Amino acid sequence: MLVRLVVAEGVDRPVMLDLSYGRADPYAVSLTFHMCADTTVRWVVGRDLLLDGLVKLTGVGDVQVWPCRDPGADRVHIALCPCPKQEAVVVTASARALGSFLQRTLAVVPPGTEECHLDMDGAVHQLLSGPGESLR
Repeated sequence: MLVRLVVAEGVDRPVMLDLSYGRADPYAVSLTFHMCADTTVRWVVGRDLLLDGLVKLTGVGDVQVWPCRDPGADRVHIALCPCPKQEAVVVTASARALGSFLQRTLAVVPPGTEECHLDMDGAVHQLLSGPGESLR
């Protein structure tokens, strides 16, 4: 999907964004921004945060999402703050395209069934085994 990266007040530039979702991490959507030919930036954002942001301002901390206030505008804004000392980067995307993608994720993992798709044994194993170690 093509999004607009706001670089200054009233100035933006086009950036390609890949959205991905899978059952292995059913609560999250991966956003991969293709900044230039060989540079990508990846953020992982809560699926519910994106869904809520299509209709109202939502999020605290490093990610906020909200619909465009202009009547009839098909846009949603996503603010990403990489660290407390930097300004947030704002991305403007098509609300229709984002909403369509999110609806497809709901078909893969319906709301309320996310925990059924988590591999808790695998997560515990990964947490308890250090680098290069294995459980016996």
